[in-house]
Amino acid sequence: MYIVIAGGGDIGALIAQSLHNDHDVVIVDRNAAVVDRMSALDVRVIVGNATDPEILREAGVDQADAFIATTNSDEVNLIASMLAKGLGAAQSLTFLGKAYYVEVLTDPRTMEILGTRIDRVFWPQRALAKEVLEVVLIPKALDTEVIAGGRLRLIEYMIDAESSYAHRLAADLDWPRGVKLLGVLREGQFITPHDPDFRDLVLEPGDHLVFVTTQGGFPVLHSLFAGSDRVRRVFIVGGGTVGYMIAKRLRESRVEVVLIEQDTERCEFLSEELSGVLVIQGDGTDLSLLEQEGLESADALIAVTDNDEKNLLVSLLAKQLGVEKVVTRVSRSETRTLFERVGVDIPLTPRQAAVREVIAYLAPEGVERLALIEDAVEVIEVQVPPELDGALLEELDLPPHTTVVAAMRGWRVVLATEELRLKAGDELILMASREEVARVAERFKGG
Repeated sequence: MYIVIAGGGDIGALIAQSLHNDHDVVIVDRNAAVVDRMSALDVRVIVGNATDPEILREAGVDQADAFIATTNSDEVNLIASMLAKGLGAAQSLTFLGKAYYVEVLTDPRTMEILGTRIDRVFWPQRALAKEVLEVVLIPKALDTEVIAGGRLRLIEYMIDAESSYAHRLAADLDWPRGVKLLGVLREGQFITPHDPDFRDLVLEPGDHLVFVTTQGGFPVLHSLFAGSDRVRRVFIVGGGTVGYMIAKRLRESRVEVVLIEQDTERCEFLSEELSGVLVIQGDGTDLSLLEQEGLESADALIAVTDNDEKNLLVSLLAKQLGVEKVVTRVSRSETRTLFERVGVDIPLTPRQAAVREVIAYLAPEGVERLALIEDAVEVIEVQVPPELDGALLEELDLPPHTTVVAAMRGWRVVLATEELRLKAGDELILMASREEVARVAERFKGG
């Protein structure tokens, strides 16, 4: 694909880093320093304004399969996206930060006027809120995602010092029916059951186990790691857009919510809009306030202010008070590792959450991207072509780091085993390294 990206900042850089190995990427940015910043990537950089039609022509938007506007200005992104589409870009995608613009662009009356000038809007705050909610509502889970139309769930748990699975061979463990272990995350490395190292892998405290489960298998698996626990009380520090969306959804899930926000005017808005949520005006880094409101009894704390330092301090205070799960917003992706090292359970960045949505949207023909594991391994869906009807998994000749996870036949889901025989039309779910996705797509192209 030929892809033009407007903006070489954090979001644009993350997208370019994800795509440059397999696609032709051009970046347009007003800042000449972007040329040096992108020097390690196989991309072309044009210095100029993305709202200038001549600059867009120079970037070749008339030949672009996708134009992606990622600057820090909503207005620039909107204008650039519409110009690019008008100049001939096949798809025009834009990032927005303001809720107002998102509401306007998703209004059917607006779309009737604009037509298809903007094909897809990405809102990092909404993507982050979605990720936070998915992981907070399930005790002990570090990450979770529902895929395959709700028929399968990806879920990640950590081995702690008291776990009955600690110091045992991963290959010797049996899991419930409807559960498949996809791999073990250890210090950034994802080890799957097909890797040579897996046979001798002894699970240690701190290891993360990544599973796929059916609807029936999930409750059984979850009871092994979390017993009968459920989320009852959650603290949120930061009442901005993300905090508001999270609080609203948690109350809809019958969770008791305490929301701490420093700004008086914002507190008044939150109190009016969030029925049943206890809104407190105060500083979330005030230890006496946290103790007074009973943070130690909370099942989780979510720190989502727009200040990384404040989020980090709140998170460390929560861990000191014994809160089991702490989810923290991190503005810069490179800071995420630091947060993990000092004890934050789940640091998330809105930009990375939205970038994952972009990568999924730009999947190769015939491939649907379902999830991303540790920004390196993708879970994808392909359809079995007629010529592979009746084939066994071992006959597929897949790339070395590709694993078949499950097959879907109508509403029936079959977790993969060596005896699984494919049928034409099966929707096959696979796990592959990002570098292998294009090869997998070619294998199932058909014809």
